Amino acid sequence: MGRWNMGTWPRSTEGCVVTTFADPRMTATPSELIGSPAIPLPAIPMVPKKARHLWHKLHDHTILRLRFISLWVRRGLGIVQPRTLDPALLPDGLTLVLPGIESESVFSYGMCDGLFEGGVKGAIRVFNWGLPFPGGYLSNLTRVDRNRRRAADIAREICAYQDAYPGRPVHLVAQSGGAGLAIFAAESMPHGRSIDGIVLLGGALSPTYNLARALANTRKGILNSHSIKDNLILGLGTRLFGTVDRKFTKSCGCVGFSIPENLTPAERDLYDRKLAQLAWDPCMADSCHHWGGHLSSGGEVYLAKYIAPWIQG
Repeated sequence: MGRWNMGTWPRSTEGCVVTTFADPRMTATPSELIGSPAIPLPAIPMVPKKARHLWHKLHDHTILRLRFISLWVRRGLGIVQPRTLDPALLPDGLTLVLPGIESESVFSYGMCDGLFEGGVKGAIRVFNWGLPFPGGYLSNLTRVDRNRRRAADIAREICAYQDAYPGRPVHLVAQSGGAGLAIFAAESMPHGRSIDGIVLLGGALSPTYNLARALANTRKGILNSHSIKDNLILGLGTRLFGTVDRKFTKSCGCVGFSIPENLTPAERDLYDRKLAQLAWDPCMADSCHHWGGHLSSGGEVYLAKYIAPWIQG
């Protein structure tokens, strides 16, 4: 009888000699193999647990980023339409969204949708304070005189709303350069008038700017959302081109606000009672598409999950 060579089965195994490739020294007949111990196979290398974890995180983060980008693209193409201002909601409150130096865009429409989806009551609309692209970018950042005039316009609009709907809540939600306009608007409120609350998202304002006047003119105070990972725009960018209040330093949206020197006891009390700061945390990347960078600071899911509850509180 012949042997079992590679790829060749004999027609009958009776009395034949079988050679296994696991151990070339081991030769036995089929009857002798019955009941014998199993021949060990080469071990399959296991992927380390840490490597598998990193792979799954990379996969999940990639999917989240693609969803975030696809929403921007669909908005830019007009597939996803922005919500229009509903006058019927005005009796329930007003939230003005102040965009960054890019002026009104699909990004600011997404901020409105995020607040709505998070349960913010009342009318929500964009206040387009800046000059349009492309000439407006640097002008919107550097022209303090114009920005303060536009902030006064915001204050007048708030007062007009309060005259029409007394006692209804008013909030400002500002991203990037719009943070300066929100603070200037609060400072411009006439005596006896106030804003319920202000939210700053990745604000391009200097971290030592004195917020005492703005805090005094708010009922609930100011929530500053900041991220140390926002170093390109609010770190390097504002050190090169300046903040909205014309300081060449890292912005409050990167490092948070710090208490200025020479505050009076009353001003320090305002900081203690009315300034809240929300620092970026890695869990925000998985849960709400905020990866710590500048653009995701105004993402819809982030606003719905973290910002809307503060406004509603």
